[in-house]
Amino acid sequence: MTLNTSELCADVLTEKQYEAAYSKGYPRTVRFLLSTGVRCDLAEEIAQAAWARGWECRAQLKSQGAVGVWVNTIAKNLVRVDYRRKKSTEELSENSAAIQPNYDGSAVGEILAMCSPVDRELLKQHYLEGWSSNEIAPRFGISPVSVRVRLMRIKQSLRTAMGLRGMSMPEAA
Repeated sequence: MTLNTSELCADVLTEKQYEAAYSKGYPRTVRFLLSTGVRCDLAEEIAQAAWARGWECRAQLKSQGAVGVWVNTIAKNLVRVDYRRKKSTEELSENSAAIQPNYDGSAVGEILAMCSPVDRELLKQHYLEGWSSNEIAPRFGISPVSVRVRLMRIKQSLRTAMGLRGMSMPEAA
């Protein structure tokens, strides 16, 4: 049995469909990025890049109705890549080796102080730096599933310690 190219591409969004999704979804993507703390000018640039990447990879989209969510995921990943690129290319000053983020006066510092050093590092990498469980796993020598389970257990123990049962923890940036 052979398939022709029109059968293979039947699920791919047409140019008109993608154009309609873009018109409706681009402002939403910009608002989504702004809500995560991205600067306005950078949010527009990343949203544009995400929709362009979405167009290039539209054959990978599994559900045509989810194009906005899919592009927002692309945008979120572009933000992470931009953050990591900037972090890795920052110029080192003579005192930069001694400078560590100061979490002491904030709620984040109080939460992190309740954790073991390993748990603290896991939380920092996932929630503050935005690393996924697949990216964290090799650093800790465990599986991505184990990373997610450990994060869940850490959050549960913190909720108990803080008396916040049933309340949700923030999602990764």
